[in-house]
Amino acid sequence: MRTDPARLKIFCIASFMNTAGAQEALVRVSKQLRARGHDAPVRFIYRDKPAFVDDPKVQVIRQTRDLSALGYLLAFLGLLAQLRKERPDAVLCFMPLGTVMGCFAAALAGIPVRIASQRAPGPTFGTAMRILDRIWGSTSLYTRITCVSQAVSDSFDSYAHAYRKKMCVIHNGIDWKPSPLSKAQARARFNLPAETLLFFAAGRMSYQKYYAFLLERLRDVPDMHLVIAGDGDDRPALEAFIESHGLAPRVHLLGGVSHADVVHLYAAADVFIQTSRYEGQSNATLEAMHAGLPIITSDISMQRETLCPVDGECVAKLVSLDDPTGWNSAIQQLISSPEERQSLGRDAKAYVEARFGLKAMIDGFENILLEECK
Repeated sequence: MRTDPARLKIFCIASFMNTAGAQEALVRVSKQLRARGHDAPVRFIYRDKPAFVDDPKVQVIRQTRDLSALGYLLAFLGLLAQLRKERPDAVLCFMPLGTVMGCFAAALAGIPVRIASQRAPGPTFGTAMRILDRIWGSTSLYTRITCVSQAVSDSFDSYAHAYRKKMCVIHNGIDWKPSPLSKAQARARFNLPAETLLFFAAGRMSYQKYYAFLLERLRDVPDMHLVIAGDGDDRPALEAFIESHGLAPRVHLLGGVSHADVVHLYAAADVFIQTSRYEGQSNATLEAMHAGLPIITSDISMQRETLCPVDGECVAKLVSLDDPTGWNSAIQQLISSPEERQSLGRDAKAYVEARFGLKAMIDGFENILLEECK
């Protein structure tokens, strides 16, 4: 039994270790909860890429990326053993596998509070995770469900009332620390051209980020130069496209970049660009806003929620992925107009500082945890 009702032990669980947005967000929540006096270790079910090596509270259940049935079983048993040993007051679970496996293991271990945090739209989950998540959330396996945006929450509208009545929205907040480097120093750090206007994209090379569409825009706009920080399964196909269209002089693929280094890329860039098919609430977009960069992004509900005030104009250029000509025009417009780049960047920075603060995010999670753990 807890002796201090205001100090909780919370296991923060996510699917796999790497430096993507959901993982960064979970570690950020863990650190902030620890700063408020709670014990909040992080457990990744398996390792995809090494990350967060400077945080002793971050551990991995399975060191290998073994996605066989046996691998999943061993990961589950390892997580269950830790939960039974540590006996936390609550689990806070991110990402489909982390949520489904984490909440089930916690229920078997007798952990009374099991919070699922949905970071992406429900229809984007794999079939097995989507089915299990729907069942778990409609029964007592999940005690509460948070969503990173209203758009993500809306994606569960077809689910049972028993699922939806547990839901609330807690937006992301960024612990923003700008790069101390000048633009010239930041570019030199990554061997980027000193004088060229640079568009910057960040994220895994995956179906979600739709970099194939972005490279088509690079092909169509000869004045565009592009930097991509990220790696993933789509990289060979993207490299083949770059080679076949002679784009290598105008594109810089940096591969996986640590979060500590990504901040310097915002200092190096002139424009942030994101062609995502879907998001939860993009950490990279929030970071670009904090960095005061002008933004061009896909016109999807998740980005509108982040970039478009209810009572004002959007602080970025949002263009439909069905409109490649519109994308080409928006890119060319920002290349040609330093005044518009400056105006969009200034407005984005002011809006994110007023609307999406880190304190509000942590308050949201802490209040739910304290309420559920009474």
